[in-house]
Amino acid sequence: MDRPRRRRRTGPWLAAALALVALALGAYVLLQRPALITLPVPPGPAAVPEPTPSPTAPPPAVTEPLAPGTQPETPEERALPPLAESDTLVRELASGLSSHPGLSVWLSTDGLIQRFVGAVDSIAGGESPRPHLLFLAPAAKFRVVRRKGGLYVDPKSYQRYDLVADVLASLDAQRTVEVYRRLQPLCEDAYRGLGKPQGRFDDVLVKAIRTLLATPVVEGDVELTPKVITYAFADPALEGLTPAQKHLLRMGPKNVRAIQAELRALATALGMG
Repeated sequence: MDRPRRRRRTGPWLAAALALVALALGAYVLLQRPALITLPVPPGPAAVPEPTPSPTAPPPAVTEPLAPGTQPETPEERALPPLAESDTLVRELASGLSSHPGLSVWLSTDGLIQRFVGAVDSIAGGESPRPHLLFLAPAAKFRVVRRKGGLYVDPKSYQRYDLVADVLASLDAQRTVEVYRRLQPLCEDAYRGLGKPQGRFDDVLVKAIRTLLATPVVEGDVELTPKVITYAFADPALEGLTPAQKHLLRMGPKNVRAIQAELRALATALGMG
């Protein structure tokens, strides 16, 4: 966990750096050619102009009608692009999953499927997904309070994650799973890109969801013990959780409940037993 007195984080860049899209602007140089110098031509006999035919309108363009029942391809029907070129399709498919404006900010990052697959694989493997989700890190610092000789998490620190929980809770679970099924072959490609020659990504996703659902919801004071540059949970049961579960726990009970409710809805839509 973070510790305010010796901060090693770099603050607001975490949320801002990946939310911006760099635009390359080029300068165009207009080259003007020098005017041509023409010599005068001696006058000759006047030419008799030929009659000019009256202008006629061009024939109308012939448009081939669409075959009966034929409609333009929708993003749901379009052939999947290569993984490296999939961000545009992901944004088109995912933009309708929620009306929360925060989702569009998340979708402005690049490598969307690769980030998703990397985070899921980390959670399922008991590791922190932080390297793949830096754009979700809050800018506000972690806060603690001292009471009766003890050190506790300041409940105000939980508010730093309200936006993350709100966006996740706003997702349409059934439609989210439909989009996932559409993009699942690309998720498999990204999973193989992590050096995973065996296993199905579906199984990894199920394991990650179960890991987060197993995170306890802790009400009341959460006591801490100071470490060299961080804090640890004083309760051995909490300190023994995986890094991913600790990240979720640090969001506070209200946000944990909201996120776990969405995960249960996603698990149901996925057909998890």
